[in-house]
Amino acid sequence: MKRIFILLLLSSFFATGQSQTESLPKPTGKYFVGVTYLSFVDYNRKELFDNNQEKNREITVKAWYPSDINSDLEPYLLNSESEFAIKYLQFPEIFRTLKTNSSREIPVSSKERKYPVLIFSHGWGEHYSQNSVLMEELASHGYIVFSISHHYECKFSSYPDGRFIYIDMNSQRLQKIMGEMANPKVLALLQKFSSVSNDEDRLQVFADMEKILSTGLLESLKYWAEDISFFIDQLNGLYNENKIFKNKLNLDRLGVFGMSLGGLASLEVSLLDKRIKACLSMDGGLHGLILKSKINIPTMFLNSKKYLGYDNIFINRSEMDCYSLTVKNADHYNFSDYSIYPVSSAKPLLGSIDGVQAIKIMNVMVLNFFDKYLKEKHNIDLIKHAKLFTDIEIAGKDSSLDHRWPE
Repeated sequence: MKRIFILLLLSSFFATGQSQTESLPKPTGKYFVGVTYLSFVDYNRKELFDNNQEKNREITVKAWYPSDINSDLEPYLLNSESEFAIKYLQFPEIFRTLKTNSSREIPVSSKERKYPVLIFSHGWGEHYSQNSVLMEELASHGYIVFSISHHYECKFSSYPDGRFIYIDMNSQRLQKIMGEMANPKVLALLQKFSSVSNDEDRLQVFADMEKILSTGLLESLKYWAEDISFFIDQLNGLYNENKIFKNKLNLDRLGVFGMSLGGLASLEVSLLDKRIKACLSMDGGLHGLILKSKINIPTMFLNSKKYLGYDNIFINRSEMDCYSLTVKNADHYNFSDYSIYPVSSAKPLLGSIDGVQAIKIMNVMVLNFFDKYLKEKHNIDLIKHAKLFTDIEIAGKDSSLDHRWPE
C-alpha cells in the first residue's frame, strides 16, 4: 500500500466515474503490428538513482512497428511485469491474460522502403506500455514507435534477456523527490492551477512549482530529455545492424511525444536536438526550458480540464504551427490506457469523459498531427478534426492553411 500511495501521490502532480473495458481496441490502419524489446547502456552518464553513482545509466525500450503478417499475440504485460503489478500495484487479474494486437519479432512491412520514427516517453511512475492502444494505432498506420522506459522513475520495466527492474524505494534520490512532494505548498499550487484567471498568474504557478520540485521536476526533466537524445543517437545503429529495423527507419522524419513528465521531456529535448521535426505533449504543462524559450518545430499540446483557459500560453510557446487542445471532461490518466482499463488505483485521476471517447480523441489527433508534419500531408486540417469532438476547447495556428483559432 505504501508503494501504491507514493506512485499515486507523485503522479498527481501532473494530474490535478469512468467507462472502462477489458479488451484492447483494434487499430484502424492497414498494417499488422509487430513488437520487440531493446536495451541500451549510456557509458557517458551515471545512474542518478544509484546511491553510490557507480553504475552507468541504462534504458529499456519497447517498440511497435508496421508488418505484413501477424502471429501469436503478445500479452499487454510480460509475465514478470503482470505478476509484480498484480501483487504490489493492485492491477486486476485480467492483466495475467490480457492480449494486445501485436506479434513479437515479426518482420517490418515491405510495403514502404522506410517508415517515419516516433519516440514516446511515459508519465512519472508509469511504464513503457501505458499507451499501448495509441502505439498500436500509430504502427498500424505506418510508424515505427519506440517507447522509452526511464529507469527507477517507472513502475517497472523488462530487459530483452528477462531481467526485471522497478522503482527503488531505498534510493536517496527518490527519497528526496518524496520529501519535495510532501511540501504542503505543492498541494496549494495544484489547486491554484484551475483558479487563476490571467496568463501572468498562470505562468507564475508553473514557475513556483519548479522552485519546490527542483529534483523531481527540473532535474528529472533534464535527465529524461538526455535519455531521449541518447536513444536518438542509437537509431543509426538500429538502422545499420538490427535484425528487425535494418534499413527501415526514416531518420529524416523523427517526432517525439509523451504524457505527463514524458510530455515535458519531449518538449525539453525538442529545444535541444535539431534532429526532431515535430513534438506533441499530453497533459505535461510547461516547465523547464520551454518557459524561457520557444520551439521552432510544429507542436501540439493535448491537455486535460485543469488547463482550460491556458490556450494562449501553450500556443505562444512555438514560432511554428502550434495547437492547444483541451479535453474538457478529461483528467490526467485519460491520456493513457487507464481510460479503458479496469485499474482501480487510477480512478482518482480519471475524468468524467467516456474512456472510449478519450482514447478516440487521442488516437485521431496524435495520428493526424504526425501525418501532417512527418508524412507531409499538408492538407490535413487538424482544427477540423478537433471540431468533430464536442469535448475539446480549441486554439491554434496553422501557417499552411493561413488560419488561427479562435478566429
